[in-house]
Amino acid sequence: MIITEVIPSWFEYPLTIKIGAMPKFKITGTILRIKTDENIEGIAGTHFVNADNSLVAHIKRWQKILLKQDPFDIEKIWRDIYNTQNRILLGIPHALSVIDCALHDLKGKALGKPVYQLLGGYQHKVKAYASFPWWVNPIQLKGYLDPAMNRGFKAVKVRIGKDLEWDERVLKTVRDLGGNDLEIMADVNSGYSMRQALKVARVAERLDLRWLEEPLPSDDLTGLAELRNKVDVDIAGGENDAFTWRFREILERNAYDIIQPDVTRSGGITEVKKIAAIAESFGKLCVNHIFGVGPIQYANLQLLGAISNSPYMEYGFFPDEFLLTTDPIEIDKEGYAILPNKPGLGFELDEKALKKYEIHS
Repeated sequence: MIITEVIPSWFEYPLTIKIGAMPKFKITGTILRIKTDENIEGIAGTHFVNADNSLVAHIKRWQKILLKQDPFDIEKIWRDIYNTQNRILLGIPHALSVIDCALHDLKGKALGKPVYQLLGGYQHKVKAYASFPWWVNPIQLKGYLDPAMNRGFKAVKVRIGKDLEWDERVLKTVRDLGGNDLEIMADVNSGYSMRQALKVARVAERLDLRWLEEPLPSDDLTGLAELRNKVDVDIAGGENDAFTWRFREILERNAYDIIQPDVTRSGGITEVKKIAAIAESFGKLCVNHIFGVGPIQYANLQLLGAISNSPYMEYGFFPDEFLLTTDPIEIDKEGYAILPNKPGLGFELDEKALKKYEIHS
């Protein structure tokens, strides 16, 4: 079997959001198809916010690295791309990541097995938390929280980082509505200074949050380590980082209690499995960042099913139409995400929905 075609495309939703330190941005994403001479196709997705058109152009430019290769040679292809794009040139980690995920999907389909089982297999379900994708006014939180809890979720993550008074109102409202048994996570999206982060961390301690995510800019490893030493709530992050060498540095600097790589951004399934192993050697959890469409969720879930230090799965809680998959990931009545038993990454694209939002360039 050899690779015959590499077909990237991008899409854009008619939504603009603002969270944390990030500017307002439209929700965009990339879908990649890798075809073979045996009519087996690998599909994966990623998102390169506000620049998915450039990501598509980048993949098209470098597709020659993939053509005529054996798609089962995933480690070799990964190294070829990394050495060419990321070591010699200024590459885009998302490109390598989505290619790697598509190859794992293709391999699983060819062998008739889910990816997580081919990776070794560890767990068949993972506790999911409903991740609200944007700032929600405290007076509207009940309208988000009730549907999540009715669906079975026993944990939720809210976006904060607007201002300290607003943050405290949001967190207190969720605790009051959800009760003491609800696990709560909060994401600042790198929006605060040390002084502000310390204040919001004290609120997180008082309300017994499971973790506080990216309270400081993700490149401030010194500040993050200092904050960790001052507070009694787990500090999480890593969604904006890629590759084993970077996460080794993060772990050596004690910047986080919980690392959050993303297989569609941090180097692919091949690389993030290694990152999780490094985290395990430091006694740390690896709870993947999973923000985005269905293919992103499915790819990360497959990796979580194969590692022992990941007790949670982030589940983007937004309308199913925006998932671009024919089915959402199954959540059982206890709030666990069920690993799909379909071959590959376990999803089918909703071609009709993709066509509605796809941009042709």
